[in-house]
Amino acid sequence: MRATIFSIMIFLACSWAMAQSNITRDTYVYSVKGADTLHLDVYVDRAKQQQSPQPVMLYVHGGGFSMGSRKNAAQEIYNRFWAEQGFVSVAMDYRLAMTEDNKYNVTGLDQIVRIANEDAVSATAFLLEKAAELNIDPNMIMISGGSAGAVVCLTLENDICNDVDYTKVLPEGFNYAGIISHAGALSMQNDTLIWAKKPCPILFFHGDKDIAVPFEKSEIMGSTWVGPKYLQRQFKAMEVPHWIYFEKGADHVMAMKPLTNNNLEQEKFYNSFIKDKCKSMVFTEWIDETPADMTSVESMLQYVPMYILGFGKYLEEIDFGQLEVPKEIVY
Repeated sequence: MRATIFSIMIFLACSWAMAQSNITRDTYVYSVKGADTLHLDVYVDRAKQQQSPQPVMLYVHGGGFSMGSRKNAAQEIYNRFWAEQGFVSVAMDYRLAMTEDNKYNVTGLDQIVRIANEDAVSATAFLLEKAAELNIDPNMIMISGGSAGAVVCLTLENDICNDVDYTKVLPEGFNYAGIISHAGALSMQNDTLIWAKKPCPILFFHGDKDIAVPFEKSEIMGSTWVGPKYLQRQFKAMEVPHWIYFEKGADHVMAMKPLTNNNLEQEKFYNSFIKDKCKSMVFTEWIDETPADMTSVESMLQYVPMYILGFGKYLEEIDFGQLEVPKEIVY
């Protein structure tokens, strides 16, 4: 009951803020690939629009490459936050290739991730093509994602740095201005992880008890995956600016919690690491008396209420008079 009341309070506050804001949300088709029509939503705060081009935050949703969409109440809050900071804020769909019927004829997790990465490249290329129309600064495109979406961000960055063929759709020399990973990792090939070029600055959010996506290193579907604690050693050696923010005792809930709970840190990352180009390497350990987790729906309603209640919906589509746990979510 307490969690439900808390959720309603958040909703009322967000509804009031939405009513008072000048934020618009416009939907575009950014690519058609076979039978798949892929959309993205562009959020702009008309009160913050400037004559000079604006930075971009592109958000990639999670869902284990089998579920999820750009439509989620917590993601809506996140996109609106960035729009309020003067960004062109974008949420994208992508092909979910982990299907029971294997409709995309994939043979492993790396191919599943590659399909999503190709869509992220297409979405980025679309934004670059629309730069003048959307008043976008092509040199200030950031990308963020949670869980599977964070995997997309990190593996795509690694592929860009290694000039993998599919990334060459983007302009020569293109890279993201920065990455914000909510519980992400990337796979190693032959127990090695190569960076032919330095990656852009990265902010990692993670829980050290995450068993879905490793904080350091683990095997997933036959591949070795490494998380921020492993990457920290590489980035120190390469002198790559980065910030690891981990919650002691937290699990995969950190794929969702930063959408609504860590705006100050993410704004600080943009201002310091991207805008002011600081070269810092930061490791932040956050310890709560009771660590956040997603061991049950009740726990998730306590720590990430707007994510689970707003699964597959925008804020304005939630009927708070008929609250119930989404049946599509199984953890």
